[in-house]
Amino acid sequence: MDGYVGLVLVAGFVVFSVGAARWRLAYEAPLAESLPLIHHDRRRRAWIHSWMSAAMVVTSAGLAGFQELQSAESARVLAAIAVTVYTIGAVCMLCTLVFGLTVVPWAAEQAAKTDTIPGSFPALNSWASWLYCAHMLAAYTTFVALGAAVLASDLPTWLGWLGVGLGLGCLVGLLATRFAGPFNPPILAHLYTAVVGMTLLL
Repeated sequence: MDGYVGLVLVAGFVVFSVGAARWRLAYEAPLAESLPLIHHDRRRRAWIHSWMSAAMVVTSAGLAGFQELQSAESARVLAAIAVTVYTIGAVCMLCTLVFGLTVVPWAAEQAAKTDTIPGSFPALNSWASWLYCAHMLAAYTTFVALGAAVLASDLPTWLGWLGVGLGLGCLVGLLATRFAGPFNPPILAHLYTAVVGMTLLL
């Protein structure tokens, strides 16, 4: 069963990467600049968001599988904490992605027709951005809990300390850079889980 769980955890990273590979930094520009491009790239963004959404489900499922693999009570409890925290963050991310598939294209279309940004959109967009921040905080907290679960299991000790250190370091970095630095890309939320998956496969 270790191999199946490992495969799912690695698949979460791969599936997310399929979507993320087509992301454009221009989408993150101020709304007046990004909305025209978003309107033009409707199909591209649908591809991106669909793959990212699928990855959230896959990685969450892999973590649930990891919990089931644990025989030691301490490892199982810590893994359960990791699953719970990550799933909460995944729900936040899915809300953000659905927002990007529905409300954002609508705002981009309205901006293209009227040359003005809908009045309610900036506030809604800010709300979606905070949900994304919650996802990243949850993901890095998951790394710490998952790393602790690994330390309580029979997996390599270095793998556990990697999770704890990476999680704490990324949490501090994310907060220090106010969610706008190198700790913010969403692919990082699938990084440590993929490393755990590779270890299970090997």
